[in-house]
Amino acid sequence: MPPNLPHARYIVLHHEGVWKINLDNKYYGPFPTQAQAVDSATATARQAAAGGYPASVLLMQGTTFETLWTNQD
Repeated sequence: MPPNLPHARYIVLHHEGVWKINLDNKYYGPFPTQAQAVDSATATARQAAAGGYPASVLLMQGTTFETLWTNQD
């Protein structure tokens, strides 16, 4: 049985005036638009999923999160 792999949660958020991706409390970007940040996060999450990781892309708006993509049921 494969080991339990950590869930890769790519969180897209507006931070310090620009769009960024937060993964494991590290910021990636900046991206000029929300759509570009979402596209980048989704592409990377799909790669993680192909490698066997549970993965999700979340959009953070204020204190709420919207799931934009996931390979989890």
